[in-house]
Amino acid sequence: MKISDIIREMEKIAPLSLAEKWDNPGFLLGDAERNVNKVFICLEINSETLKQAQEFGANLIITHHPLIFKPLSKITEADPTGRLVISLIQSNIAVYSMHTNFDKADGGMNDLLAKTLGLENVRAYTEEECKDAFGNPLENIGRVGKLEPPMSLEDFTDFVKATLDCRNIKVVGCPNDEIHTVALCSGSGGDLMECALHAGADVYLTADISHHEAQTASEIGLNVIDAGHFETENIICDFLEEYFEDNLPEIQVRKAKVTSYFN
Repeated sequence: MKISDIIREMEKIAPLSLAEKWDNPGFLLGDAERNVNKVFICLEINSETLKQAQEFGANLIITHHPLIFKPLSKITEADPTGRLVISLIQSNIAVYSMHTNFDKADGGMNDLLAKTLGLENVRAYTEEECKDAFGNPLENIGRVGKLEPPMSLEDFTDFVKATLDCRNIKVVGCPNDEIHTVALCSGSGGDLMECALHAGADVYLTADISHHEAQTASEIGLNVIDAGHFETENIICDFLEEYFEDNLPEIQVRKAKVTSYFN
């Protein structure tokens, strides 16, 4: 099997046409016509995940976060990204990324997150819900689902923390509020909270909420849980590991053993 065959499989899951214009998913590094028998899966490439991939003898790394996000004007050992690119080339390891296309795909990241949290009747936002306070369109990334049975915000927060193994979790809202409808967006979704509000959500679960976004949530009466960027997205590793085992058993696969950067 060639890397190009793996790429075709990944783009069945998450077509590149779904990616946001500012994003850079897809085949980022290597020779697509090279044979592959070992695939390493991680949220992102850093010095630790690269070391694990090298020790595994991987021919290909599949990530969620693109290693090369902005154009590189130079590739040197002095730059963290440059060091990783140089090491990948020296190790003859190719790189493929599934980012916002996987976030938006049916059965992709946000559906996985909703499933992990046991939500029912999960759906995408409607076009009317994806608007800011002034009626301007927002990106349609996220899901809405029902929590059955309902629970208090405090209890739901504890459930999220245990289910996603969150080291740090931040909450905006009243602990006693009853949660029936949950809106969510994996990763950094603070700028999309108006979608959750328009969808009638009792709580919005996402990550990387800033002070000013928390202030906005408080002012508009929207409960928010910041469950962590790593914790809401690292679920891609379990998904892809299972996908390869079920659909491409001839490929050896290993997922990264890492935790959040935050203690």
